[in-house]
Amino acid sequence: IGTDCVLPAQCGCTSGGRYYLAGETFWEGEACQRFCRCDASTQAVRCSHSSCGPGQRCGTRKGIFGCHPLVPRTCQIVGQSQYVAFDGTTYAFPGACRYVFSESCASLESLPSFRVEVKKESALSTPTSVISEVFVSVDVDIGGESSVAPLAPTPVLSLI
Repeated sequence: IGTDCVLPAQCGCTSGGRYYLAGETFWEGEACQRFCRCDASTQAVRCSHSSCGPGQRCGTRKGIFGCHPLVPRTCQIVGQSQYVAFDGTTYAFPGACRYVFSESCASLESLPSFRVEVKKESALSTPTSVISEVFVSVDVDIGGESSVAPLAPTPVLSLI
């Protein structure tokens, strides 16, 4: 590998200190602003302005940087102090406080902006804190104007 001679049409390209195979495509720019291709006939990288499509997000997945499909994920509160993040990592927050549990990313323009806050207070009868309130707000478009609509607990959104 790397020591054999190849036909000129099989030579690749170099860009940003990386080697790309002839015909290989890749994304450049912090937010995937350019889609590039290694031109086999000229051994030059050709890029065009582009961006990720709907339902995609720019980032690195399995070591590959580029536009990747959004995968639905969930996060959850288990008991009074254990939290499971979108990536499956478990955290513990035993203290009393008000914090942001989840909120939308600015880069997800296809979804309405939302924020979920949880308030925990010290329990009178136990040394732990308990969830006392959950605050949910969703930024909605009403007649062309943006408005934050707070949501009240429902059968779908409830404290357990």
